[in-house]
Formats: sequence, structure tokens, C-alpha cells
Amino acid sequence: MAYSEYLFKEGYAAERLAEVKASLKKNQGTDDLTGYAIRIFRNLLREDPKRYRDFGPYWWALKKILIARGVAAGSTVDEDVAAVYCGANDEETIVLADDFRNRIYLENFFVYSNRFILDADSGEEYVLYDPDYERRAKAVEELI
Repeated sequence: MAYSEYLFKEGYAAERLAEVKASLKKNQGTDDLTGYAIRIFRNLLREDPKRYRDFGPYWWALKKILIARGVAAGSTVDEDVAAVYCGANDEETIVLADDFRNRIYLENFFVYSNRFILDADSGEEYVLYDPDYERRAKAVEELI
């Protein structure tokens, strides 16, 4: 499968990163985007583990960051997708994943949707399925 959809234009991540870091410094008094974002994503995923789906194909690269920081559930990663849907560094990856969530997923998909067309030519669906977070979601549901 050729991954061609939901990619941001070249240079977008660096531009957005500068904007996001300036805003973070102004509003939160820090420019530690990675640390700040990790706390927010960790809380989101603890509250509702299925929300990993919000990040679409950017999930796997984001999860690699969470794994490296010791806050991810499990270690399953789709390396092929992670290699395409990522930034040049952790901060860019965070910005891209967050922008996908806010500007694409939440505006165009139903919550918990996990099917994406990543190759427009084939039209084949990619099913985002992370067994680590699906197990965690099931455990949370059983508590309710």
C-alpha cells in the first residue's frame, strides 16, 4: 500500500511547531512541548483509551514517543505506518498528530472511527487497531 493520504505539505510541521511553541510559551510559560503534550495525551488516553483512534495514522509514531517516555500501554507499533506518518523529530510528530486529530479527525469522522483510506489510488481501507489500547479500553468499560 502506498501511503498518500492525510500527509501534510512539506514544511508544514516546522511552521506549525514554531507557532505552537510560541503559544505554549505565552500561555503556559514553557516551551517543553513534548513534556506538556505527553501529559495531555496520557490523561486523554487514561480517561478513554479508545481515543487513540483520534490520531489516525499518526497514532503509531505518537505511540513510539509515548513508549520512549514510559507512558504507553504496551509496545505494539505498526512500523511501516509510523515511518510515513511522522515529523522530523518528536516535536513535529506531536504537532502533526495533534493537528490530524483536531483539524481532520474531529471535524470529519465519528468518534471511535478507525478506518482510513491511506492510499487514494487503491481505495483500500487501513484499519487502525492497537490491541494494547483496545485491551485497556475493555478493562475500563468493565469497571463502569
